[in-house]
Amino acid sequence: MELPESLLEYLHRKKVKVGFQVNNTEDGMKAYVLIFPVEKEEEQKYKNNLLPVVSYEIRYIKHKEIYTDSEWGLDYDHVLEDKSTRIKRVFVDRNEENSELFSVLSEFDIDFLDFKRLRFFDSALVDSTIECYIEDENMFSHLWED
Repeated sequence: MELPESLLEYLHRKKVKVGFQVNNTEDGMKAYVLIFPVEKEEEQKYKNNLLPVVSYEIRYIKHKEIYTDSEWGLDYDHVLEDKSTRIKRVFVDRNEENSELFSVLSEFDIDFLDFKRLRFFDSALVDSTIECYIEDENMFSHLWED
């Protein structure tokens, strides 16, 4: 099986972050798999969208279903402090076959055609600027537990 062209177009041409809601067996919890395209770092005189995508960050997020964007909004630090919240980050290189990306995504029970832009998920963490919180794995060490 291959990744659909529509997904690859969003990641490579449009350079849009996308996600999937994951089937979760835990009551009261929601889970998501997100894909962030990473462009080649290069100094530019003028900002443009022409740099190639060279890798991806795949981020798995699980939190209580009460932590919706509409209810919690920018209070994502509270969601991150919750001991039941989990995050897993995987970084893979882009290659011609997208085999590394496919391999990681295959670990989850998702339909590859069922992706959405992040703003369409009602989650306090999915489309939030949490990078500064998750760069330091010691800040919320419970996030990384299995």
